[in-house]
Amino acid sequence: MAFTDNCDLFAAVHEDGINQVIQHIMRQRPSLFNYASADVTGNRELWCHQIDVTKDVSKFANPFFTVMPPFPVIGSDNPLVLTGFCAQLTKALIDFHPGNIINLPAELNPPLKPQRFSLQFIVCGGLVCPSERELDQIPVGTIGSEPFLHEFVPLKPPPIIVRGRPICFCLDVFVVGRFDLTPNGFLLGKVEGLEIVDIKPERLEANLECYLLMSVNVVLRQKLAIALEALALSFPLLNMGTITLLPTPNPPVPNNPAIEEHQLKVFITMKT
Repeated sequence: MAFTDNCDLFAAVHEDGINQVIQHIMRQRPSLFNYASADVTGNRELWCHQIDVTKDVSKFANPFFTVMPPFPVIGSDNPLVLTGFCAQLTKALIDFHPGNIINLPAELNPPLKPQRFSLQFIVCGGLVCPSERELDQIPVGTIGSEPFLHEFVPLKPPPIIVRGRPICFCLDVFVVGRFDLTPNGFLLGKVEGLEIVDIKPERLEANLECYLLMSVNVVLRQKLAIALEALALSFPLLNMGTITLLPTPNPPVPNNPAIEEHQLKVFITMKT
């Protein structure tokens, strides 16, 4: 059966092509995949993973990191104590059904099911761990208030950022998901399962998996959802009418978009 038996136009993208694009973007726009506090970004020796970039990144002075505020130390008050961090996505792969690139862990019930995709990514990161000497610079006692004109005026000293080296670790993360068409017209990737390899105890693993599951779903919903209007196209034809291209409904196409044969496929209907 031809791809266009139930539609007018057919388009597909292979997993190999997507993975090549991902690798190119990671090298061309590293700040999209690397996040850290300013004290870490400014010192290569504190990075958890060295970053491979294209020559253009250095040539045009593009940032290696997205600079984020440091984390507050729970329990600190006046002054507030902050510690730096580093978080880096060092590897990202996608695999479409039937699956031949990513070896899923047993927890995700391999092999990859029909109309599903899998992701594998490695996240490296760590919190800055200050030395005892660094901690000794924090004032003893809470700075509260001092007399001023017979009244007590609260003091707000500037926060203290403790320095040190991040204690780096790496997580091997696997994801299984599908694509849906939302009622408001978006093509949306949805995560069905996520597994971090070899984390103990189990409740620590569950907390990390919950956070990463939220993070992946937020990125899919906010950054990677594609409006179907972007797939539609209208143009005049020799002043005889307008041709409109729209996604073919289900049915007659069983799955649109379809994840099969290592490809993401889209079927399009032409109307005049």
